[in-house]
Amino acid sequence: MLTLASMTLASCAQTNSIFQSSNHSDVTSGRTLFLKNCAHCHGTDAHGDEGPDLHNLDWTDNQIATRIRNGKKGQMTAFAGKVSADQINEIIDYLRTLR
Repeated sequence: MLTLASMTLASCAQTNSIFQSSNHSDVTSGRTLFLKNCAHCHGTDAHGDEGPDLHNLDWTDNQIATRIRNGKKGQMTAFAGKVSADQINEIIDYLRTLR
């Protein structure tokens, strides 16, 4: 016998697995975008080269997105117009996995 609670749990589990696969896809896409656009300064492992190490960032997602969009004069290229807002979010998803 199905109860409302068991239906809700099943629905949540299905939604959660969909979110996790979507998130995994975002991380994979984010890594690809990172390697294409960021690795030449931050290194393929993101431990830094010309740019700083990006592991364990303590910036908010908004701060990271703003830096990617606007860059920093004399230090980082602005990527506004080169990567979309969705792509920036995918890069952030990838950066959040770096520990």
